[in-house]
Amino acid sequence: MIKFFMKKILMFALCLFFAGSLFIMLRSDRENTDSTKVKSTSFIEGLEILYRKNGNTIWKLNARKADFTDNENMVELSNLTVTVQKSGMTLSADTGRYDLLSKNFIINSDIQAEAKDYRITTSSIDYDASTGNAKTDERIIVEGKKFKVEGKGMTLDSEQKVKIRNDVKATFYK
Repeated sequence: MIKFFMKKILMFALCLFFAGSLFIMLRSDRENTDSTKVKSTSFIEGLEILYRKNGNTIWKLNARKADFTDNENMVELSNLTVTVQKSGMTLSADTGRYDLLSKNFIINSDIQAEAKDYRITTSSIDYDASTGNAKTDERIIVEGKKFKVEGKGMTLDSEQKVKIRNDVKATFYK
């Protein structure tokens, strides 16, 4: 009979211990979530930014949501699309950042860029609005109807000249 009560007490103590541990873990997760919310004090849904030069729209950036960071100059974007008017290129990505002071944006998620005759795929891009230059140090693939070029690292200047820097592999189709 004593063994029976000892087993019951031991089981009750173990259940209490596991319930307490679970409560502490869930409470610490909730505290971490609250601290991240404090960092994002304000946000905008359905953001559209137009970059104009001499009255002409150079590019347009749309984002489903824009979260302002602590310093209020950098905006974290989600579900973004950038349309470059001159080349007709549309760039899509899940996340990115936009600097309100320099008007530059950085995308560090998978990127699909499509234009009339080609498609570009990479995992990050840094665009300087003042010069019109873009660059990436990541793997990049440029595909057209009659060609495919792969490599690591790319620079794009304001005249739309593209240079792939390393490990270049080109395939041309008939």
